[in-house]
Amino acid sequence: MRFLHTADWHLGRIFGGFDMLPAQQHALDGLVDIARDAGPQAIVVAGDVYDRAVPPEDAVHLLDDVLARLAEVAPVLLIAGNHDSGRRLEFGRTFLRRAGVHVAGIAGAGVERVDLGDEHGVVAFHLLPYATPEETRYGLGRGDLRSHDDATRARVATCGMSGASRHVLVGHLFVQGGQETKDAERDISVGGISTVDPGVFGHFAYTALGHLHRPHSIGSERIRYSGSLAPYSFSEEDHVKGVSLVEIDAAGGVTLEEISLPQKHGMRTLRGTIEELCARAREDDRRDRDLVRVLATDLVLPPGSGDSLRKLYPHLLEFRRDRPGERTPEGGADGNDRPSPRSEREFLESFFSSRYPGMVDGTVLDFARECLEQAVRREGGEA
Repeated sequence: MRFLHTADWHLGRIFGGFDMLPAQQHALDGLVDIARDAGPQAIVVAGDVYDRAVPPEDAVHLLDDVLARLAEVAPVLLIAGNHDSGRRLEFGRTFLRRAGVHVAGIAGAGVERVDLGDEHGVVAFHLLPYATPEETRYGLGRGDLRSHDDATRARVATCGMSGASRHVLVGHLFVQGGQETKDAERDISVGGISTVDPGVFGHFAYTALGHLHRPHSIGSERIRYSGSLAPYSFSEEDHVKGVSLVEIDAAGGVTLEEISLPQKHGMRTLRGTIEELCARAREDDRRDRDLVRVLATDLVLPPGSGDSLRKLYPHLLEFRRDRPGERTPEGGADGNDRPSPRSEREFLESFFSSRYPGMVDGTVLDFARECLEQAVRREGGEA
């Protein structure tokens, strides 16, 4: 069984005031070309199809177009991520299924399974759209599920494993050992510990993951993030964006090939004095193409320096002084000392103790936690 694994398209993304949709269309055109050349038997999209729950109209039209073209090549298996509205994404799923597009947007009481065949028999694809622990507790009627790890274990336990010897899980999760990219992925720690033990996926020949934007595997090639469609923050400027071509043999062995996706724009950070940057720009043959961040090292910025640089770099998205050692909004100088995620109970205890010291007992905390869970369910898990 040969299939393509992609994720984190984030259609409709606006980055630094720059509309990424033309760049996304360019990368998706490349994905369609790769699919036609590779001849896969399935195409997997592991969540975060859109950048927000209510996407712009142009993004919806782009998704409609690319799904139609991909479905001409092979069945498409698509799940919702934490940026998506699962209910909106599932619109028309019955008709889409007849066209070979299988969409799983809502985490119900079980995990949807799609069986596809090759010359060695059946390969079962299990579609696990993103869900918070609160949504999983509600859907499964399990009040004991408090973390993403608990919830994922419970959902995986509902997978029907009979009738096939090879199984593939498609999920949108943060797996332990995954490589985060600062400023790129939305925090999913609300409702408990966000990470999931990779041992949960031991029964699957391959686990196709979305959420983390850097392409990489966890432990072995059997558990993999395909990475995002395009770079969406300057912390991703060193990433090589691509799509994973996966092959599962008759015994369940996995081989993997990473195929680069074409990018309309490069992305880079430039550092130096304004004089140095202006001099380098005149000989820079990529300045009209790249998305640029400038960190100026001048002690005092010359008047009008920002306007001068914007004339030289039409896609200048960020311009600021570079002050070594200065604390950033993300935490320390390197932005890596942010506090660890807290459970909802710890968050509520901290909130009430700071506002009403000595006046709140466990009954109030339990009531407040239940209100928080209901609010998260109403908002589709995007608290």
